[in-house]
Amino acid sequence: MHKGRLVRIILVILIIGMSIFILIKNNSLKKQLATGEIQEITVKDFLPFGGTEGNSVIDKIIDAINPDSEEDSIQNYKKTSLISEKVAGYTIIERIDEIAGKTGVDPDGKDLFDTVTAIRYVSIENGHVYDYIPKYKKSYLISNTDVPKVSFAHFSPDGSQILFQYLDSDLSTEKSILGILGDSNIIVLPDNIISFSFSKNGDFAYFKQLVSGSALVVRNTDGKEVVVYDSPLTEWNVEYLGENLLITTKASELSNGFSYIINPKDKTVSRLWSNFVGLTTKASLNGSYIIRSISTKSGPELAIYNVNTKELKNLKKLGMTEKCNFSKDELSLICGLPKSFENKYYPDAWYSGEISTNDTIVKYTTENLNEKILSGIKDMISNNLNIWKISQNDAGNIAVFINREDMNLWIYEE
Repeated sequence: MHKGRLVRIILVILIIGMSIFILIKNNSLKKQLATGEIQEITVKDFLPFGGTEGNSVIDKIIDAINPDSEEDSIQNYKKTSLISEKVAGYTIIERIDEIAGKTGVDPDGKDLFDTVTAIRYVSIENGHVYDYIPKYKKSYLISNTDVPKVSFAHFSPDGSQILFQYLDSDLSTEKSILGILGDSNIIVLPDNIISFSFSKNGDFAYFKQLVSGSALVVRNTDGKEVVVYDSPLTEWNVEYLGENLLITTKASELSNGFSYIINPKDKTVSRLWSNFVGLTTKASLNGSYIIRSISTKSGPELAIYNVNTKELKNLKKLGMTEKCNFSKDELSLICGLPKSFENKYYPDAWYSGEISTNDTIVKYTTENLNEKILSGIKDMISNNLNIWKISQNDAGNIAVFINREDMNLWIYEE
């Protein structure tokens, strides 16, 4: 037999054998995790990433509200609803409405669908990814790849990329795995990355530790990584501010904070704020606004900054930027505002879990700061509402948040 042909036959046999091995291994892993036979996982256990059961993302349906009757279901549609217990993270997206059926065919013969708002989230129990669609009040399985030790999950704005984070077996090393739904490849990031952010076009930025200091790395959609900034400091938060990057020193009421804006293309750095105690920031995705908090005698004070006009407006409210978020169209801001503040260091005491908060959710228009209190939420939740992450859709009729008290994911529809 010709030598080259023999080599090809051997390669085919190896590929088939490896495919069978991965399938068996993945099923075996699920069984072992379910029975508690294993506790440790490695990067290899994430493969294949982004798998689904069946050919359609709507094959498996889970009743998220479990109404007792159709009448209860209709009533719940306009109220606060528990989407899922103990989630690792979520995002609000617009996706095609396959459930409603196609609306037509384009000139190339492809089916056309309307879009529908969905809340894409990760279950902290097993790392599975779901889309909760308020229109149908149900969750639909998107990925059944097991990520059994996931602590946090963070999505790109369009929901296609996920950063999974979990503690290694030493309980001190934080692992970070970046994956794309439907893609079998994953990216293993350096251990203990300091902070990170997704851009609106799919780029990914993160701070990594160096022997001395830290470096800000931008990973483009083509997979290339470029260091755009380095610092002797190691405690930085990074966020995309449109095409630029906003970096802010990690906050403490015991130290002064600084904020800078970085152009990742030419690596120019401009100082935005300096020497503010307890400085924290939250940027809008398109880069027009920043919500800022600084420490005062009464507690952390919120203000909104217009990047284009350089105007800073005081909200005349006490709160934390971690409990705020801009809509993607930047027309509104939503915040969980604590009803009171204890005599503690902020945000230090809240970060450490030393104190909790009982929040009221308020929506603002970014242009004139008109405010509206979402008063109906407290009637539907029995325990304290300690906002960890909050978002709203562009239409302004849906608010989604995680309650830090129990990591439950809630939705409020007006």
